[in-house]
Amino acid sequence: MVLAVEAGHRMDRKGVTKWLFWTVIGGLIFVGSQAWEWSTFIAGPDGDFSTWADNATLTQNFYGRGFGPDNPIAGPVQYSQFFFFVTGFHGTHVVSGVILNFIILLNVLKGKYEGVGHYEMVEKVGLYWHFIDLVWVFVFTFYYLV
Repeated sequence: MVLAVEAGHRMDRKGVTKWLFWTVIGGLIFVGSQAWEWSTFIAGPDGDFSTWADNATLTQNFYGRGFGPDNPIAGPVQYSQFFFFVTGFHGTHVVSGVILNFIILLNVLKGKYEGVGHYEMVEKVGLYWHFIDLVWVFVFTFYYLV
């Protein structure tokens, strides 16, 4: 995203297109990996989705992945609920960012920003994207590392 913004400052349409494309791909990979992680936590080790709505089963499956009463770093049942809330809230914003970046990419491909003489929208969407990145630093630190 930084490189797309920088290319926009130079009015380099080809560079903006390339780096926005890779930003969208990276966002899709992130959302896909989060979806895989969630499905693994929800289905549990045996991959059974039939009981996904049962909170006790969800918590047990989540704990079965290393977060549980037998694990000294594990917390109460609310930990898994808060984990899904926070990562889901962040994931929703990532999906929004991917959609916005894709729309801006389409506008770049249509030459819209060449016509107005600046790539200011690339920079604006870049600010949103970097805010999402900053939030992820804290989510990752406190839910995956601590």
